[in-house]
Amino acid sequence: MDAAGNARSTRWHRATSVIARRVAGETVLVPLAARAADPEFKSARLFVLNETGEYLWSLLDSPRSTRELAQNLTVEFETAEGRAQADVEIFLAALRDIGAVREVPDGQGE
Repeated sequence: MDAAGNARSTRWHRATSVIARRVAGETVLVPLAARAADPEFKSARLFVLNETGEYLWSLLDSPRSTRELAQNLTVEFETAEGRAQADVEIFLAALRDIGAVREVPDGQGE
């Protein structure tokens, strides 16, 4: 299987190090491990999801492959398959960067 095939078979799931909350009609992700350098100044960087991000985040309540997420996005938002795949990959990369998703080894998370 090639690198692209391997990436598509990887499954992703929400990480426990991030919480999601609805605030003023938007979904906000808050990394729990965020720490400010100054202990007197407690702040965390918040991540606001758009409609597409909210939909993908809802699907990640159980392990999903990039391909599954893209297929669902194609149906839900009537978008082209290639565009959906690219959007999912960008979204997952952003979530990986903040520790919001984790890779699920084969046979786990079901």
